[in-house]
Order: sequence, then structure tokens, then C-alpha cells
Amino acid sequence: MTVTAKNSKGTELFVGTASGVDADSYLDGVAQEQISDVSFPNSASHRFTPGDAKPEADIADRDWWISTDTGKTVAKTFDLDAEPQVLVIAPANSDDSLDGTTVSLQMRVKGVFALSLLGIAGTIILAGFSVFFFMRWWASRIRPPKKDVGPPSGSGPDRSGSDSGRGGRGPADDPTVKGEPGPATQPISTVQPDTAGQAPPRRRDLRNRRSFRAATASVLGIGLVLSGCASMPIAKPSSPDTTPYERTAVRPGEAGKFMTNYTESLDKTLGDKGSDLDKIQAAPLIDHTRAQIQIADKAKQKLRAPNFTEVIAGSPNFTEYPMWFYAFGTADKKSTDGDEQLTQVMLVTRESASTDPLVRSASYIPTDRMPTLMADDSGAVEKGPEDFSEDLTTASGDVSSFLVDGKAKSGGPKGLKDGGFKGFRDYLGDLRDKDSGFDKVDVDCKSYEDLKFEDMTLSTENGAIGMGEVRCTLTIKAPSDYALDLGDTVEAVKTNDKEGDTIKVDTAHPYVLMKTGDELTAIATDWNVLSSKVE
Repeated sequence: MTVTAKNSKGTELFVGTASGVDADSYLDGVAQEQISDVSFPNSASHRFTPGDAKPEADIADRDWWISTDTGKTVAKTFDLDAEPQVLVIAPANSDDSLDGTTVSLQMRVKGVFALSLLGIAGTIILAGFSVFFFMRWWASRIRPPKKDVGPPSGSGPDRSGSDSGRGGRGPADDPTVKGEPGPATQPISTVQPDTAGQAPPRRRDLRNRRSFRAATASVLGIGLVLSGCASMPIAKPSSPDTTPYERTAVRPGEAGKFMTNYTESLDKTLGDKGSDLDKIQAAPLIDHTRAQIQIADKAKQKLRAPNFTEVIAGSPNFTEYPMWFYAFGTADKKSTDGDEQLTQVMLVTRESASTDPLVRSASYIPTDRMPTLMADDSGAVEKGPEDFSEDLTTASGDVSSFLVDGKAKSGGPKGLKDGGFKGFRDYLGDLRDKDSGFDKVDVDCKSYEDLKFEDMTLSTENGAIGMGEVRCTLTIKAPSDYALDLGDTVEAVKTNDKEGDTIKVDTAHPYVLMKTGDELTAIATDWNVLSSKVE
């Protein structure tokens, strides 16, 4: 079927096809005319939904369109048996309107003429057979003869049957013998010449035959009615808003496309000192990146986004907004420090079809420890079990406790004495060293609570995977006769110019929690300084 839209006023039009979950979210609250059903050749069901004059975001910039086209005349052709989609027609410029736009639908069907001829021929044949059998049935009916009344006794010749015990004729057989007339009740018409030695003819039972012929005529008649009323085998379009909408968890190629677009946007943002960073990141990750930009500027270093050689993604829910998914990108060895190849784990959320995906958390794990995601036929990955969500909450407390005192609790996740966790503890040790000159260094840590990490986990082949973050505050006090010097990193993120002997430093500790069988492991490759202030 082909849907064509033309505008008589020269307005540039936009046509796009999308999954229903995206189109419904994008057009929520927007004035629109919905065509919900089409009956060929010239009937359509439609209704007007009032709302805002235009969507929140530019229609052509959305990344979820399956196909798009623009022009004063736009058209879209699709198979009637394709997956359900919603087709959207709108002005290409959001400030324009659809005044003067007409929409037409055409359906191309092969073999209609030939099928019509076959239908007509079949109808004629069936009609002929019906008439033939009906006439034959009518003509072959046998009506019983009327009963005739014989002449009075002795008024005419009479004949009786032969003697069964003798082969010749006796006096009783001679019609000239008087006084023994034949039976008066026997119709004369039943005795025919030369048939004395044959069985008498009998009236045939026509009831079954009549029923059979009547049934045959009835069946053929009914067949004729059905052949005239039945629809031709022509495909008809289903309703454009068929539900439920089908959307795979990050359609084929979209994971790589997302990571590529994100990397390019991040590189541009880092080069522009953080401009438009809020279009691709949100808290808590955006706090890390802004601090890194300040630190790199202070140290006159250049930041760059990692390059990925392989990308996979998974989510349990891509059928409604808001939605979230995990993206796993194997980083090029040149993009990260050290000899070990790393895979970046990113948690991405999307509030609606009018907004862009936002990366909320990012951390690295060794590539050889990347778990296997188990996806169903639609590409969706099952959410992590409830007990793993509880493990994630408990692990957050264990991480906080270790960062404060350096003691890993019995039964807690493994990996706390490695990587970024160990790096932070070593940093604290340097600050508390006698040669540092500081009187006191205290630390307080707690879980990041503005994002519900425990609600966003994925099942893996042998367990589950999720993310978390802990925020710490360092309180560093120096002697009053000492000048306070904490290096370029802390100086770069200072939020005030106040003079004093105490400084507070806020840090972030993102990590990945993995469960394999019954074993929990927390992995952190680094930690971040976020801000500092003098008191």
C-alpha cells in the first residue's frame, strides 16, 4: 500500500515511520488527526485530538525514525504483512501547518482481473449444474396412477392365477366357465398381455431419491449464494495503530550507532570545554565529566572520548517510556591507560521520545570479565533477580564502609582491595602521612541516592550485573601557620576563594557489581575528584 501526501500551498512536508511506542510518546499532548482504520475503496475512520501546536523537539532530529522523507509531495510504500508501524505526516518546519494537505491511499493487488474471471466462470458453472439437477429432479418424479374401479361381478371376462400344483390349465382357468368370477377388487390395469410368467411391476420408493436430489439442489444453491457473497482473496491493510507495538531491545545496528554518536558528541563537547554536555549526560556521570574538564584545563591536558571496537547492549524494556539500557563497548587499547584491554559499561536512560538518551553512569571492567547477556527472540534481556537488587543495596554499604576504614567486611563483595577502591585508600594514606603536614584527615562516605541503581540490573548467563556509586567527603585540616597546598587537581575544582585552614573535597566512586553463581564482585578502575571548598 502507498500513502501519499500533497500540499497545495507549497509547504514542505515530512513523512516518517516509527514504532508505536516512539510515535505515541513523541506526539503525546500534540494536536493531531489520527487515521485509525481504512476500508477500501473510499472510507477511513479518523478523529482529531486537540493539543499543542507542535512537538517539543524538532521532528527531523529524532533518532528512532525507521524511515523518513521530505518534500512538497511525500509518499511511503510498505507491505501489508510488515511489522506494525505508525506513519506520521507533519510539516517539515515546525512553524508551518498542514493546511492544504491531502492524503491518499492506494493498494496494489496482483491478479484481481484473473481472479474475477475465475469467479464469474465458477458462478456460471455452479448455476448451470444447479439448474440441470433441479430440472432432472423435477422431470424424474413418478406420480402414482389413479386407482380405477373395476366392472360389476360377471359383467366382463375375468382371469385368475394358474394352478401352482399343475402345469396345465383347469376348468377354473377357462374364462368360459361360469359361476367362478375373478376377484372383483383387482384392477384390470395390472394384468398385461404376455406377462403371466413374470413378477408383477411394483411402484418404486422415491422418498430417498427425492431427498437426495433435493439436498443436492439445495447444496448447489447455497454454494452459489456463498460464491457471490464471499470476498475475493485480496489482502487488506490492518489498522495503522495495531497494538501491541513490537520493538526489539536496541534494534540491530543501533547499539553501535548510539555509541558512535555518543563518542562523537562527547569529543566535540570536551573540545568546547563542556558546552552542551547536558544533552548527552546526566547525573551522576555529568558531575564527573565537568570536574575532569576543569582538571584537564588546569593541567593543560586534552581529554578525549574512547573508541570502541565492539558494542553490545541490552534492556528488559523497550516497549514504553521511560526506558533504560546498558551499553557495553570494548575500548581500543589506545583509548585507555595500561596494557589490559577494558570494556566500558554505561547505564543509559531515556525519558521520552522527545528527549535524547542520556548516559547516567560509566565505568570500566576488564574485557575478559565481560559477562554473557541472555536475550530472547526480540532482543530483550531479562531483568536481574530481586535478590541481586538487594545485594546491590548491601554492597553499596560495604563499599562505603571500606572507603572509610579500609576493612573489607566478611561476606561482602570481592575486589574492594583492588583498582579504584585501593587507589582512594592509598590517597588517604598519603594525606595522613606525617610528612604531609596535615593535622587531621577525616572521611565520610555514603551511597548515591538520586538514581535508583537497584532498579536497573540485568541477568547474565551465570548471574547478574548492575552499577552503583558512592560519594565521599574528605575534611582536611592543616596547622594555622601552614600554607594549604593540595595540588592542581583539588585547586582546579575549588568553588570558593575563601582563606582558611580547612578544606573539604568531594569525591565520586562509580563501580560495577557482578554476580557469578553465589559470588559477588565489585569492580572499580578509578575514582574522581568532584569539587573542593575552603572553610
